Amino acid sequence: MPKKIKFSVLLVIVSLRILSYSNECYAGLKCDIQITAKSAIAIEWTTGKILFEKNKDLKLPMASTTKMMTAILAIENCDLNKEIEIPAQAIGVPGSSIYLEKGERLKIIELLYGLMLASGNDAAVALSISVCGDVKKFVNLMNKKAKELGLKNTVFSSPHGLEEGQHYTTAYDLARLTAYAMKNQTFREIVKTTQKEIRWTTRSYSRILKNKNKMLKSYQGAEGVKTGFTKRAGRCLVTSACRDDFRVICVVLNAPDMWNDTRKILDFAYQNYKILKIARGEIGYLRVKDSKENWVKLGITEQNIFVLTKDQYPGLNVVISKKVSAPVKKYTEVGKLEIKYDHQTYSVPIATLQGCQRKTFWDKLKERFFRQKASQK
Repeated sequence: MPKKIKFSVLLVIVSLRILSYSNECYAGLKCDIQITAKSAIAIEWTTGKILFEKNKDLKLPMASTTKMMTAILAIENCDLNKEIEIPAQAIGVPGSSIYLEKGERLKIIELLYGLMLASGNDAAVALSISVCGDVKKFVNLMNKKAKELGLKNTVFSSPHGLEEGQHYTTAYDLARLTAYAMKNQTFREIVKTTQKEIRWTTRSYSRILKNKNKMLKSYQGAEGVKTGFTKRAGRCLVTSACRDDFRVICVVLNAPDMWNDTRKILDFAYQNYKILKIARGEIGYLRVKDSKENWVKLGITEQNIFVLTKDQYPGLNVVISKKVSAPVKKYTEVGKLEIKYDHQTYSVPIATLQGCQRKTFWDKLKERFFRQKASQK
């Protein structure tokens, strides 16, 4: 291996950012957390790594946490600034409400705030009709999206969470849905909002919506997502928290003490886990045979994240798999960065960050000429 490659190994190791905090009862960690929830889970949002779980695959009703699916489908399928007339079916829907009235006209984005902050069941109906023209068709779309996301233990029967037949999920499925939705910037902006004023077009004043999620003000790094309650589902809470780029999603279902359950689980995650983040960027150089430039930049083209327990220290090794000869195209994979921990080896591709051309006959002739001149001095 050329000296430059050895140097690149040092660059890789120096440039890695290891962020630590996080806890769990999953990968052999000792856990004495006592929670009231029938089912619970915590995952790292990018990798899906399970940090804590209790009956994660138990099928349970999920109340208004259902609205996360309603919200992301509306965001993905609607012009958010489109103004719609509130349909008759959305007026007087039982349960939590933003009190939509006949003749009102609101923008989709305003209904989304009503859906996620005030948990408006009427807003859920209005949004479902705006997307599909019909609530039943929208429910079909919800179930289709669940299948696309691989949520094998999830069935929807309504856009708001009031059970109308089979309506259930699991903590694991709900965490995966949340991870998907939180990748959407609009969704993230809505669920982290603590208070929002939206129009009330049939009255002389506006609605003031307050987010029901107490975690936003009481837990460091909390950024949403959704509360829920029905007699059948009990108290449900989905929370996302982020500290120094370490985002943990926590779900508790049928949890009488959902706020404290969530705090305990998130504390456990941040106290016992850390993330190893390998950022995109240049890591060194590789000598290229017959190249005009002689060297080509190497780097990592995609950010990679690994979740480790706090006592784990991964081994790092750069492996260049082959000698490289010109011409070389940009982003040609030439090796890998090996990360070893938990008796396993994971690899991150190393690729060229630039292309290089092959030396021509005249290039080689010039080189020979200058070498000869230098040797004569």
